[in-house]
Amino acid sequence: MKKTRQAAQRKETKKKAFLLFANVEQFVGFLFFIIVISLSVWVVITVKNWVDNPERVVLSQLTLTGDNTFTTEEDVRKAILGLGLPNTYIAQDVDDIQQEIMRLPWIKQVSVRKQWPDRLIVHIVEYQPHYFWNEIFLLDNHAVMFSVPKERINNDMMPKLYGPIGKEKLILDMYHQLETVSTQLANKDLTLSISDAMADDRNAWQLIVKPCVKGFCVDNQNITLKLGRENIIERYERFIRLFSDIQAGLPEDERLIEADLRYENGISVKKQKIEK
Repeated sequence: MKKTRQAAQRKETKKKAFLLFANVEQFVGFLFFIIVISLSVWVVITVKNWVDNPERVVLSQLTLTGDNTFTTEEDVRKAILGLGLPNTYIAQDVDDIQQEIMRLPWIKQVSVRKQWPDRLIVHIVEYQPHYFWNEIFLLDNHAVMFSVPKERINNDMMPKLYGPIGKEKLILDMYHQLETVSTQLANKDLTLSISDAMADDRNAWQLIVKPCVKGFCVDNQNITLKLGRENIIERYERFIRLFSDIQAGLPEDERLIEADLRYENGISVKKQKIEK
């Protein structure tokens, strides 16, 4: 009888050893541990996927590149906010942003791209002002008209051009021809610098020039030239050739302030007393 019980106990011990647990409580504990580990891994993966999901990442950083003389980050931010609240990395359409920034009148070109995870990179090319146009606008060297807030213009020495809207290219071309004449007929001591060029609706031209001696121009020596509508280049050449003789014939206390070259074979001048 005793041998039978011992055999039964050995058989029961072998069965428990096969399951690797001393009792049921150990098995339940191990199972609970596996569940906790699995749940933790699932939580970590879920949170990581949520963070990495481009559809949830809002574009919040801005990088502005290019030669930005007039454009500020605030200008670009306002343009973007004009589209509404910032969108997510995936949902934001860069073409919409590009079109909105192009509304700034001094912007020539703009490219917009996204950089993961939340950065917007905006590259800007601006129009470069070379001339004032009708006191309000600016022109680049290709006669493209644009505007910039006045307080951002730091070069008030640019030539001033005036004329009918739509005639920018014609007036700029004529100005370039007149400037070429100034350069070609200049001598080592004297040249004329054109500070203002005006053409009216009838294409009658008027210039304001400054005599420059050895590269130094005096602001208060402006001379108004009335050139009329015909033979503008020839009339300007005539004044340059006569200028030194006119200056030599003036009394020491007088200066030339205006010359009318609309005569066929002559010129009339207006003088002014020099205030001391």
